[in-house]
Amino acid sequence: MPSIAESVQNLVRPRSGLDLPLPAYDGASLANVFPTVFERLDRPPAAGPMLAPALRGDLDPWGGATPPGPVLVFLIDGFGWLAEQRWAAEAPGSASRAWAEHSRPITTVFPTTTTAALTALCTGTPPARNGVVGYRQFLPRFGVVADLLKMSPLGAAAFGTLIGPDWTPDLISSAPPVFSRGLRSTVLTREAFQGSGLSRVLYDGAEFVGYTTASELAHQLIQILGRSTPPEVVFAYWDELDTVQHRRGPTSALFAFEADRLAHLVAYVARGLSPERARSTTLLATGDHGQVPSELDRQTWIDRIPEIMQEMACPLAGDRRCGYFSARPGRVDALRRALERHLPSGSRIVDMNAALDAGLFGPPPYHAEVHERLGDLLALVPVPYGLAYLVPGTPPPRRHLDGSHGGLETAELLVPLVSGPLRDFGSFSPERTALEGVGQR
Repeated sequence: MPSIAESVQNLVRPRSGLDLPLPAYDGASLANVFPTVFERLDRPPAAGPMLAPALRGDLDPWGGATPPGPVLVFLIDGFGWLAEQRWAAEAPGSASRAWAEHSRPITTVFPTTTTAALTALCTGTPPARNGVVGYRQFLPRFGVVADLLKMSPLGAAAFGTLIGPDWTPDLISSAPPVFSRGLRSTVLTREAFQGSGLSRVLYDGAEFVGYTTASELAHQLIQILGRSTPPEVVFAYWDELDTVQHRRGPTSALFAFEADRLAHLVAYVARGLSPERARSTTLLATGDHGQVPSELDRQTWIDRIPEIMQEMACPLAGDRRCGYFSARPGRVDALRRALERHLPSGSRIVDMNAALDAGLFGPPPYHAEVHERLGDLLALVPVPYGLAYLVPGTPPPRRHLDGSHGGLETAELLVPLVSGPLRDFGSFSPERTALEGVGQR
């Protein structure tokens, strides 16, 4: 088994001719988690696109054996590897120590953003295969750049405006959720997300259980895992760690505050179950991305640069740290030159076909629309810069987000895979009080 330091070095080293790190889709990424569950349960998935490989042997939570009971997959939005390691080093109580001891680094997917990562996790396929290649992406069948969190055209205030009577999730992702491919499963996420377009893309086939607070999530987990016949897989999603990092920046004190809350929640669930059920339940906790700082005066507003706008065929897609640019016919080189003149020093502008061929979005077979959805050029900006775009006629954002993600920095790309019997996470005694140090970097 490679050491932690060796694993980190291997995961972040450039793995292609692009001189960029690539997500480890071959067995150490978010997309490999559910294929491992299928394999360990000896359950070939029902018909659908080919799954990613299972996790590498040294990452397999069961060492090739069959899970002894239910599997709790806990996706913590914004849970980055580097931040988790700082939490364990700076606040070494029993909770952070248990999480660190059961943690190994893996990569998320590219782009390092929630829509792409959650779809890859919940379908067991990489972005280029399922077609969800960003939270803002061009959808040829609708003829718009869509915000997939809202399932509406970019700039639309309302949610779900792309969803009509003939809308189905396979218009967005060609890969069905693992929950509809043969796993008895329950999903716990925000009650407000029930029935949304993205939730249908991610969770169709699972029993849906909503929650509103952390205490309700813990209560629901105890009820579901404590059933006489629990689901084979319970999937839980938590978003508040990501929210506070966006709003206040990725500070170690705020991360520790939120991580302590989560560790307490998991410990409460472990203690609320029978000792036998806590022993037989496997926890797989991971993140969809980490975060990096973003400064207000370092944002490049593409819509305010006529030289770039006149070469673009459609609005900016991608994310704040990775922009997808589609050129007007015959104007790719002109668009590239305009970007080179106006993007900050240290930016990378990559031919999108080269990025796809290098495996940045995952290996083939590809989604039928992937080239149209991605566009012509990929732009990556350095920390703390970002790419911004305001659709004409829409109000400016009410506030700047001090934390961001979407790029290929180590802090964004690496996430923990925390695994072990749930009973191992049943103690909670943080080294310091929850509020100590909040506001300090």
